[in-house]
Amino acid sequence: MKRILVSELQPGMRFTKPVYIDKNNMLAGANVSIKDTDLKRLNKWGIKEVETDGDLILVKGGQHHEHSQEVETILDNYNKLILLKERLVDIHDNACKTVIKTHTAIRNNRIFPTTELEKAADDIFSLIYENQNVFLFLYGIEHHHDAVAVHSVNTTFYAMLIGMNMKYTKAKMKDLALGTLMINSGMVQIPAYIMHKESELTDREYNQIKTHPILGYQVLKKLGNYPETSALVSMQHHEQFDGKGYPRGLKGTEISEYARIASIADNYEALLEKRSYRDKQFFYHAMKQLVSSGSQKFDPVILRIFISILSIYPIGSIVELNKRGIGIVIGSVPNKPMRPIIKLVVDQDGNRFRDLEIVNLLDDNDLYIVRTINEEESGIKISDEL
Repeated sequence: MKRILVSELQPGMRFTKPVYIDKNNMLAGANVSIKDTDLKRLNKWGIKEVETDGDLILVKGGQHHEHSQEVETILDNYNKLILLKERLVDIHDNACKTVIKTHTAIRNNRIFPTTELEKAADDIFSLIYENQNVFLFLYGIEHHHDAVAVHSVNTTFYAMLIGMNMKYTKAKMKDLALGTLMINSGMVQIPAYIMHKESELTDREYNQIKTHPILGYQVLKKLGNYPETSALVSMQHHEQFDGKGYPRGLKGTEISEYARIASIADNYEALLEKRSYRDKQFFYHAMKQLVSSGSQKFDPVILRIFISILSIYPIGSIVELNKRGIGIVIGSVPNKPMRPIIKLVVDQDGNRFRDLEIVNLLDDNDLYIVRTINEEESGIKISDEL
């Protein structure tokens, strides 16, 4: 690594690779400006040198962009996000094990404590609070757990993202998470041959599946002594805002707020999953389908909040540009969702970029997104690029 004297650093300097105080402490991420407060901190600590494998990024003087500070924040959050992947994998794995353990108790008609579920909820809350974009790692995470449990945990991440942006207290976030972690507690009581059937369900089988919300609510109250607000998530997550859902045909705000949140999170996560009758959707197409089908189905206010969090091009979307090649969306400014910030992966000739290359469509009017691409077509595996 190259050593750089702190006295030579200036606020606003950026490097193509992270800058480190030492091997365990990063000062600034790749392509993230060094701030005046960073330099004051180094001087206060008596640190004379920093290290980096990167090169200084030269910026033309006099440039000023309306969204520069917001873009700085996005880049900073992206670099911090990379460091959280290992923690997410551990937290996700433990949460799945807890859900499976609880599902097993339900199948065996055993009373279960909520202590471990509450711990899983707290861990997910802490991670999302640190960086709400951690949901990006859910898509490529490798697991060997029951698909119903994985779906429930992933749904909990998206639901808690919404809750956090609705300014929920930690107590409300925990109640919401208790509901979504056990969102499919009724499904584990449906016969396995129906659950895993790949051919079309008979009317009798479909009607049996439609009983799972009521079964879930009953078992959570009976065996888990669940809070009413959390248990209602299981009962009402298939209700629809226009009254066309089940099991009771509730409409609008007759449906609990937690269940209205869970419905959006549950549906979005389901679109990202491979099913026997279709391939898994990619971020952009899943969001597009959610929006197109959601005008009557979901609470419009909560749906808008969810869209504002993930954007039209959700973080992790692989996009092809008219010039400069293919990249991954790493963030966007809320009021400019069609002009995201993109990490380039391959150039127009199909060659991979060796160094970090970031393009900001807000500041480059000659660049625009031609289309979104899935992992198979692009040859890019998201989890390998983060």
